[in-house]
Amino acid sequence: MTPRPERRDPATATALLALAWVLATGAGCEAEPRVAEARRTDAPELEVPLLSGADFVLSEQRGRTVILDFWATWCAPCEVQMPVLDALWSQRAEDGLVVVGVSVDTDPPERVEGWVRARGLDYPIGLGSQELAQRFGVLGYPTLFVIDPNGGIHTQHVGVLSRPELEEILDEIAEQAGPDA
Repeated sequence: MTPRPERRDPATATALLALAWVLATGAGCEAEPRVAEARRTDAPELEVPLLSGADFVLSEQRGRTVILDFWATWCAPCEVQMPVLDALWSQRAEDGLVVVGVSVDTDPPERVEGWVRARGLDYPIGLGSQELAQRFGVLGYPTLFVIDPNGGIHTQHVGVLSRPELEEILDEIAEQAGPDA
């Protein structure tokens, strides 16, 4: 009698594939998330409608530090990153920090809004697309960009960043901007 092949749970197979991808690409395992000063480039223009009904235009944010987080409702690491960004935004928005999540979901805006509301997130959420993410060079989710007050990409990071890591990046930008910023 020939032994039957063992059945695998689809969720386990998906998790194993995701782990293999992370190990093969190093995604989320960057030792140094900052973009070298010599390679720093201006962020591409970005204009997205926000769930609030307004539009977010990146070029209008010059003079402020901006965190852009490309994410999707189906992305488990994104769900880990978002409360960290929400807390950071609620505590530092008065200091001029701009935090915007850019959803790349293909779901209707109402569904994305319900997902965000169910998790109690208050920071601005924009409705982007895969094409927009590709223009920014996004390879995985979440991908976070920290844009300095001059519009340059200071940090690009695939994966989750902790609150202390984000604070360190923001402090470094403030230090580079000098005491008048």
